Amino acid sequence: MTFISLTQLPWRAAFARHESLPSHWVCGASLASHIDAWRHWLADKPTGRWLLCQQQPLAFCAALIALWESGRVAVLPADDRPETLSRLASEVDGTLPDAPEPRLPQGAETRPRVAPLDPSATAVVLSTSGSTGNPVQLAKRFDQLEAELSAHAKLWPLADSGVISQVSHQHIYGLLTGILHPLCAGAPFCGGESRYPEALMARLQEADTAGLHPVVVSSPAQLSRLPEHLPWHAATPPVRVFSSGAPLALEHAQFTERLLQAPVIEIYGSTETGGIAQRRQTRRISWQPLPGVELAFQDGGLSLRSPYLEMPQQWWHQPDQVAPVDDGFTLLGRADRLVKIGGKRVSLDHVERLLTAVEEVSEVRCVDLDRDDSRLGAVVVLDKASLPHQREARQHLIQRMRTYLFDHLEPIAVPRYWRFVETLPSNAQGKLDRTLINRLFADLDDPKVPRWLGEHPLDANSCVLTLEVPERLVFLEGHFDQYPLVPGVVMVQWAIHYAHDMFGHRGLFLGIERLKFTRALLPGARFTLELTRREDGIAFSIDSQEGRHCAGRVRLQAPKGDQHG
Repeated sequence: MTFISLTQLPWRAAFARHESLPSHWVCGASLASHIDAWRHWLADKPTGRWLLCQQQPLAFCAALIALWESGRVAVLPADDRPETLSRLASEVDGTLPDAPEPRLPQGAETRPRVAPLDPSATAVVLSTSGSTGNPVQLAKRFDQLEAELSAHAKLWPLADSGVISQVSHQHIYGLLTGILHPLCAGAPFCGGESRYPEALMARLQEADTAGLHPVVVSSPAQLSRLPEHLPWHAATPPVRVFSSGAPLALEHAQFTERLLQAPVIEIYGSTETGGIAQRRQTRRISWQPLPGVELAFQDGGLSLRSPYLEMPQQWWHQPDQVAPVDDGFTLLGRADRLVKIGGKRVSLDHVERLLTAVEEVSEVRCVDLDRDDSRLGAVVVLDKASLPHQREARQHLIQRMRTYLFDHLEPIAVPRYWRFVETLPSNAQGKLDRTLINRLFADLDDPKVPRWLGEHPLDANSCVLTLEVPERLVFLEGHFDQYPLVPGVVMVQWAIHYAHDMFGHRGLFLGIERLKFTRALLPGARFTLELTRREDGIAFSIDSQEGRHCAGRVRLQAPKGDQHG
């Protein structure tokens, strides 16, 4: 299998077909007609930058290549939330629809003329959270992408492989590892629902049936939640498993290698730098630089020169603290995580280290909320048995944490706002970005919303959200003076709101069926909201440690063109 550079149009090469693979696998040989359909649709459209947000790899890949072949630039949003897409739509020359309508006429044999791509041209504009968590747009040229893809091909060749991606291709890691590398190597690849463990197992078996060696592209968020009860021994072990977005805990690396019987390779880098280093930490904890990356260390900081940078010959100062080890380094934390609170400099890393010393705490993220009172927020991962489920338990836990910190910190550095979670919420890059931080603390400024603590998809049509009832929820007032509780109509409104948020706008309200309230939902209560998308609306249920609070079905008038009814 030959590796063809990106600018030489590998998708137009005569790669082998894999007829035994299901249609959710993308093969280079099957792309041409989809690319041509997009080229035909784009023929009379403006040039320039186009917003591209497609969750399925085939649709994404065909549209991306059509933009490239027609001299356009793809702008990839960080997520598909309506507010994100609306903001970016006003900054580009056009937005690609879900499908290229009208399609090529039946029997059309003429194909647009295709020339090699200009290595110095801009290929994509990516969104990165930056050091502050706020979105920043960053352009990548073809030569930058090609340099990194060449390194991947040398380190991790894909001969006779099939790539299964569990991460978003809207970001640099998923784009390079899950889409462009297999595309250049002529290796089949898939994504979409592969992020669910059951689907991952099915994809592993499909690769084996087709005679392919599977490679899994994943993240710490995915690997830390692999369910041990699934019969992984019945699936073909991957050749390797990739992880990026954040350092993977050693215990999760060991667990994944035992479960999937495959080495776990971590890639360290950023959207700005591309890949910097890699490691297999079950063998060594230090990071080894990628081919072509030159490192320098000074005063605990890391600098690098790399062909993946916009200016390859200039030194880039990475905002991470490191310690040189052998021919690599170990990571010590972010160098830019100092904030000013009340005129005093506070190290967020220091606050986090103090809190992780508490027995039941496994991970902490301390955040500057940019509030008028300048006080910090803390997102604390606790073991399941220690999570507070009622107001009294939560208040007692907060007081205990604050008392402990008062022995080590000035009062101004002790977080005021606390969120206790079972796992740290993360975006498609495996990071707790500003969007997620805003969601975690949204109830501070909006007295009508519950306290959001995370969400977990069960499959393509259902998910579970973890929420809390804020003590200052406006709906608690005046309902029962001596016994404040969440009114039933508010619970139904929350279900509809989050269904729109998770599944997209589901249409106008038509009615409620099978609605049943079984127990009161009280201030401070921690609860789960399970949502299931149905053809005629949604089904929902609200439960807590005490049991079920309510359940029902909401009928909604489906918007035109909604494939789910």
